[in-house]
Amino acid sequence: MSASTDAESQTSDARSRTRCLDTFLTVSVIALFVVFLVVLAAALFFVKHVESEINAQTSQVSNGYTDKLKAGAGAAYNMQNFAHLRPTNSQLVEGEVEWESISYVKGQSIGSMYSYEKKDRVLTVKAAGSYFLYVQLTFTCTHICPSSQFTASFYDQHENKQLTCTVSLPNMPDMNGSLPVNRTCWRVITFLEKESSLLAKTTFSEQNLVNWKLDLNNSGFGMFVVDRLGAA
Repeated sequence: MSASTDAESQTSDARSRTRCLDTFLTVSVIALFVVFLVVLAAALFFVKHVESEINAQTSQVSNGYTDKLKAGAGAAYNMQNFAHLRPTNSQLVEGEVEWESISYVKGQSIGSMYSYEKKDRVLTVKAAGSYFLYVQLTFTCTHICPSSQFTASFYDQHENKQLTCTVSLPNMPDMNGSLPVNRTCWRVITFLEKESSLLAKTTFSEQNLVNWKLDLNNSGFGMFVVDRLGAA
């Protein structure tokens, strides 16, 4: 009887520990998912902020107004930690992608912790650390467009793939009711070395994509600092 009681007690304890472990893992997964949503929202909010300031710059020519806007942006953002670039060509071509920074108010969409080499098409980070990397791709069909898979991949200086974003472009037999196709991809990456860099390359499955265009105003990639290695 005593042995049977001990066995039942051990079984009950094991089940209790299993339930606790399951609960812990579930809560951890949910918490991690919430953190990623918050970070993504911050990245997209930053992109929208830059776009809104560009619009404000074109519609407001008063120096006094733009100075106040810039001061407000400086209070709301530590701009040195952010970088955002947009593509320069709407044509879909395979290979390395050329990007450009966005001018807004009296600054650029690349913070002082980054540099972009237009000749090499490389974005460089000046400090080691963890970064939130994202890419937003938006496509429009200008006529009859075939279906295809468009992929943008980001490689570091060691040719390690850091992020891949694939967009399924549907078959568009006509322009009636056609809507833009868009996708946003993101990932937290870690650079152990300062002066690490990123290079974007594109591929697609269907070669005849002349009528598919990349929306330059609603496409781009960027990153911001999550945690600097060695920072106090």
